[in-house]
Amino acid sequence: MRTRVIGVFALMSLLLTALWLILLIVTLASAGTFETFEQQVDYLARQGALFYFTYLNATLLTIVVAMLFVGLYLVVRPIHPVWAAMGVVWVPVYALLNLFAYLSQVTIVPGLLAVRGVQDAAMVDVLLRQAVQQWSGSAVWALNNLGYAVLGIPSIIFGALLLYRPGALRWAGVLLALSGIASIVGFGGIIAASATASLGSIAGEVLFLVALIPLSIGFLRWPVVVET
Repeated sequence: MRTRVIGVFALMSLLLTALWLILLIVTLASAGTFETFEQQVDYLARQGALFYFTYLNATLLTIVVAMLFVGLYLVVRPIHPVWAAMGVVWVPVYALLNLFAYLSQVTIVPGLLAVRGVQDAAMVDVLLRQAVQQWSGSAVWALNNLGYAVLGIPSIIFGALLLYRPGALRWAGVLLALSGIASIVGFGGIIAASATASLGSIAGEVLFLVALIPLSIGFLRWPVVVET
């Protein structure tokens, strides 16, 4: 396999991540802040095509990032097979957690909203409080952040192994490892209820986005054949 393919997936990840951040900013700007869960539910009940597009984009991003990390595994495996295996084993866990988090927003949440006025509203609200990914403190919100923390493990491992590569890939390795550390610290902050430490999750996403730039350049500019 030529590593140019990995560069393509890195570039796709970069574009999809940038689109995800743009959609998130647009959503937050239009929604404002929610002081109560009732305001959050009312906002969700009014969402249309943009809401679905946002989460379908996030779903596609999760799949592409998972494939990117499998590609990175193939690159580092010939020289560091044990560390490569230790890193890639966490990728399916990340993918499953985030696929559930994002797809549940366009499947489970609309279903709960639809029966809210028909079934026991109190019970439905309990389920919604745990199912809404945008509601800080919900179960799905926690799983989403856990998914990025899990991705932090292969990010650190593969990032460290890319430090031995020349040029842009070395910088990609530094940024990838830092993004992994930040994501893990961020999830630790969520567990410890530390507002400062929990910002690591946001920092991890930004660092990951930046890391995709030299990663794309490195693999697209200097493709080599790796053993598959």
